[in-house]
Amino acid sequence: MRGSYLEQFFEDLVAIVAQYAGVDLQVQRIGTIDRQVLQGSDWDKFLSQPLSNDRAFIAIMTPLYFTRENCGKELFGFVLRSRNLGIDTNGALTDVENVLPIRWMEEEAYYSNTNKESTIPRILRRINDTPGDPGDDNDRTEAIKRYRKKGMEWCVKVEPHYTELLKLFALRIRDLITLPPANGISFATLANAFDYDWKNHFRNQQTIVAAQPPPPEKVMPRPLDSVVAFYITNRQFENDPSTADFADQLIAEPNTDAGSATDPALGSVLAEMRSAGLAEGFTVFHAAANPAVPDNAQELIDRLTHLSQKRILTALVIDSNVWPNAPTPEPTSVVIEEIIRSSNWTGPVFLVSETNIVINVETLMRDHNLPSRLVVLPLGAEARIAIVRQAFVDTRGRLLTMSTGDAPGAESLPLLKGVGTEV
Repeated sequence: MRGSYLEQFFEDLVAIVAQYAGVDLQVQRIGTIDRQVLQGSDWDKFLSQPLSNDRAFIAIMTPLYFTRENCGKELFGFVLRSRNLGIDTNGALTDVENVLPIRWMEEEAYYSNTNKESTIPRILRRINDTPGDPGDDNDRTEAIKRYRKKGMEWCVKVEPHYTELLKLFALRIRDLITLPPANGISFATLANAFDYDWKNHFRNQQTIVAAQPPPPEKVMPRPLDSVVAFYITNRQFENDPSTADFADQLIAEPNTDAGSATDPALGSVLAEMRSAGLAEGFTVFHAAANPAVPDNAQELIDRLTHLSQKRILTALVIDSNVWPNAPTPEPTSVVIEEIIRSSNWTGPVFLVSETNIVINVETLMRDHNLPSRLVVLPLGAEARIAIVRQAFVDTRGRLLTMSTGDAPGAESLPLLKGVGTEV
């Protein structure tokens, strides 16, 4: 299983760093990696000593990493050793020294709506996680491209890229400054860097600096590789700063920082849709009409139709409190049902509910004269993701059939990809 490649990467990186630093690993051991503390060991000393003395901190970034308290505590303990540590007005730590983040998973794991930073905590967004590329070495350029696209996990043992990346990371580690050791670090009392109030920490230290937000990025889905999901909801959400021609507005997934204005139930659905798409190799764009509960059916139908004609997967995600369980269904229901009935676009309609109220799909379709594209999503995230994955695969198959017909040699329908383990 590829999950075991993390230790392989660590051992190989240690070996290359030792070569460049002139260290004999038979005499001196360099580097530590999180492993289970042996029974009877002083676990606080075992975890605190490297944070106090090690030269570099390598953060293997996955979406799961950002949710783990112990990972946040380790990062907190190490970054406080940076001599001029500060924070900008966007919440990103500044002048962080000797922290090397490495993206372990493919690029889609770190963004929604192609906003490549959306799932990475704000505190890490000023720390470079990609080796520099002067552009004068094709092997290096191709290795960095693969790393950005596939993540380091899918570069381990893939030559010549793997050796190139090991060298780049090793040289960066070798050339880091020597930080002063920290005194009195106790892992037990460290804060979690991912939910710590950093701005309050720096408020009286004159280390909050102005941030220059990047210009909005214009994004575009790709045929057969992207899903555009339009959300019909009256729940609060944050707008994605990216711009797009295919939607009135894009919805941003809540990042891992606290304080998001997005409704938690909607935030969970956004994450589940992205996870389902990622598992099948799709980039998922979260989109909405303006207003998000449309008052005009044709405008949204036109957008869905245009995307389907371009062989871009589409879907509707409808909050059941808006339809069919709205307390005052007219005229909203008329608009939504017209969109569902349209045969001009291809894709499923997902009904999302927070309660155990049973929605009988067969009765709903019969009573409202609707096509068989309705899918009621269950309450559990795992079950939801599985259903959405299958719906995405089915939709891609229909788009392929529409574009290739039944001609000999037409691309066969895709199978569900296996769900792997995450580091």
